[in-house]
Amino acid sequence: MKLHQLTTLAAIAETGSIRAAARQLGLSPAAVTKSVRELEADLRTPLVIRGTTGVAFTEYGRALVVHARLVLGQLARAEAELEAMRGAAAGKLSVGVTPWLALTFLPETVNRFKQRMPDVQLEFFEGLLAVVQPRLRDGSLDFSIGRPPPASPQSEFHNVPLFSTHSAVVARRGHPLAECRTLHDLQDAQWVLNWDPASRESMADKLFRKRGMRVPHTIHLAHSFAIVLGLLQQTDFLSIFPWPLVEVNIAKENLRALPLREVVDETTVSITSRRGVPVSPAGACFIECLREVIDEGARSQDADRRRLFHSIELLF
Repeated sequence: MKLHQLTTLAAIAETGSIRAAARQLGLSPAAVTKSVRELEADLRTPLVIRGTTGVAFTEYGRALVVHARLVLGQLARAEAELEAMRGAAAGKLSVGVTPWLALTFLPETVNRFKQRMPDVQLEFFEGLLAVVQPRLRDGSLDFSIGRPPPASPQSEFHNVPLFSTHSAVVARRGHPLAECRTLHDLQDAQWVLNWDPASRESMADKLFRKRGMRVPHTIHLAHSFAIVLGLLQQTDFLSIFPWPLVEVNIAKENLRALPLREVVDETTVSITSRRGVPVSPAGACFIECLREVIDEGARSQDADRRRLFHSIELLF
């Protein structure tokens, strides 16, 4: 296998066709086709199925695309590290970010990062597990910041706890259940949650079953935080927000936190990366900027700013 062949295969997977891959690589379609055929001949395995509507990958092709992306990603990280050592940090940093972090700590972190590494291009993905895990696996994502995937000794991912926080149940102002004091009063409510489907059962256990409650029948899932905000303002749905997000959005979005006696949900936010893959200099800088923002915010003399961090417990 040659590097240009792996580059070609990854480009076909990303663009979905021979012609689009050729445009991306600055080659002719014939050259892209030749590269794939040579790779198939070397491996004695069919990789790509060509059709009138584009291309599809065989089982072998799909497996090799994952490895191709890992190889190319690792080479890009090596080049970026060498550039950083020469004092010319550039390249790209791809980060998965859970939506509520994007609305609280991310902007200040990015501003700080760009002051230190102005030539690094940032790429962000919404940090639901179903989105970030495949990208961590194939190397197209450097790391994610959010709720970590389930840990196990055999896990392909490495989690570093960053901080923990708890959550609140939120509703529109004037909601008929706005003055409820316990989760047991909310069993018949309708919910809209920005949960990852993969974590739905574990979250239902934590919130409802372990408290002796039945899981509500009407838990709607929204794969966009903007959808959750829109629905909360115009319906009688309830949702669950981490407290830092409550602090920045209640006044603006016309929402309020219910005065519940229980601690609704304890969330640990971690940095998750592929096990065995070192963090790039740009990634280490970004993480350090995030830690500084949280640490300085927790000690701020500004009461409004400090309130954003009142539920945060640093774990580093």
